Amino acid sequence: MEDPCHKIKKRNARVVFALVTLFVLTVLFLANANSKEDLKIVGENAITLSENWTIRVGAFEEQGTSLPVDLNIEPGTEYEATTVLPNIDSKMNYLLLRASMQDMVVYLDGQEIHRVEKPETLGIASPLASTWVMFKLPRDFQEKTLKIILKSDVTAFSGHVNKVMLGESSSLVNYVFEQGFGGFIVFLVLFVMGLLLILFAIFAKSFPDNRFLYLGLLVLSTSIWILSEARLLQFFIGNRYIIGGISYLMVPLMGSFFSLYVKETIFLEQWNKRLMQMMAGLYLFLLIATMILQVLGISEFIETMNIMMMVIFLNIIILSALMFEELVKKSNQDAKQFFKYVSVLSVSVIMEGIVFYTNQFDYTSFFIRIGSLIFFSLLLADSYLYFKRSLQSQKERDLYEALAYQDVLTGGNNRAAFERDFEMLRNKEVQFRLVLLDLNELKYINDNYGHGSGDEAIKTLYVMMHDAFMPEGMCYRIGGDEFAILMGNTEETAIKIRILQMIKYLKCAENQVEYPLEVAIGTDVYDAKTWPNLTKFYHHVDQQMYADKLEIKQIRKTKLTIAVK
Repeated sequence: MEDPCHKIKKRNARVVFALVTLFVLTVLFLANANSKEDLKIVGENAITLSENWTIRVGAFEEQGTSLPVDLNIEPGTEYEATTVLPNIDSKMNYLLLRASMQDMVVYLDGQEIHRVEKPETLGIASPLASTWVMFKLPRDFQEKTLKIILKSDVTAFSGHVNKVMLGESSSLVNYVFEQGFGGFIVFLVLFVMGLLLILFAIFAKSFPDNRFLYLGLLVLSTSIWILSEARLLQFFIGNRYIIGGISYLMVPLMGSFFSLYVKETIFLEQWNKRLMQMMAGLYLFLLIATMILQVLGISEFIETMNIMMMVIFLNIIILSALMFEELVKKSNQDAKQFFKYVSVLSVSVIMEGIVFYTNQFDYTSFFIRIGSLIFFSLLLADSYLYFKRSLQSQKERDLYEALAYQDVLTGGNNRAAFERDFEMLRNKEVQFRLVLLDLNELKYINDNYGHGSGDEAIKTLYVMMHDAFMPEGMCYRIGGDEFAILMGNTEETAIKIRILQMIKYLKCAENQVEYPLEVAIGTDVYDAKTWPNLTKFYHHVDQQMYADKLEIKQIRKTKLTIAVK
């Protein structure tokens, strides 16, 4: 039978969901009803120069071409695109182009007005970078001939001409941002998610593995890759190495963190775990090799991506095979669940591979954005359930541990807790005071007033000890009528004050009962130099307590003799 409270929670959740849905639909309807007026701060004073271009490669010429266009030419070959600028408002005097790992020279009526080239450096090679290029045109640019000369050493971009835009600077910047807005939203969501997971992994130290750390690093590196592929990095930074290389550097990092996450969370077989660790190491090796080859000018980032994509596809095949093996041989339900999640990501990765190998770079990161959001949302939900289970397990462990160190009768610390803390203080090699106490006449109380009264006497003594010695001393019941106190304060004055306070409390409590509440006490300070053997020190204090017990008995006997006489 379903719990009534659970039914109420489910009903409340449905009501909240219905209200939120109704609110969203209402806002969308009202927004559509007021869509005739445009109140955007940034206008849309920009046009695309996509028609009537003349393309020249050497002696070859083709007129009336539409942009973008791809020419089948060898890397390193110069080619040009020419058009006549329209007669438009002089305020629309900025030109926006996309240089896809290309050198670019722009002319207006035969006069050079802008140049974009990979800088020459000594020692350390600069990477090729795909960048937005925006600059202001000279006065009276209308109806003049615009010529763009391009050259690329990369096969994928040699012969490619991106579309060209003309307009006000604010409109062109707005266009660039709108083009990458979807990617920016995905980046923002994943970036925040990754940071929170990493912070959680750093401060939550009770988990047995590093799954939250690896997942956080994976999400964070994926978010940076998505931002780079959304072509928005130039809004935040102008460094060529970051703009041209960060997305390629994130790919092996993503593979490494992914492999480590799988090792921590999915596999049961040690060999499979080691294999995933080896895959993580392979990705890191490829990362270092990629950086070295680029710095030495031997290979550009994009050229080493062919090897990287093959390793990723190989990783997917190996991972699928291992998960299938564990599912069949070990009935690993985690592997079964993760296999479903990876299927979503694998489809998006395969689509990204097709986009890469077919040079459809306008669609780069489109599929991985969708796949990543779904994949990481599933993993986050899975991690939340793991966290919830771990928290419950930790609570149970804490409870069992507390019970293991708790005295059933008094509710205070027991002998196991005393031995733990006693050993811990000894290992710190600091001085501390040990106090041993014994409740006198417990057998007399049990025999004459019942075991219930004996239990009450024990509980009363523990409470009086605790009230008198805290917070300077930790109190323990270490046996039937035996108690102990550990104190960091070793001064004689401090122990005398605490003992007198405890005896005072006991006298007050004794006035409320019919039986005596009296204790024998032994105490001394432990010093490793004086007492190299801890057992002998304990026996020494115990003997002091026993001597005090005998002295109390002798005093009581003397008083009784005097009273009889």
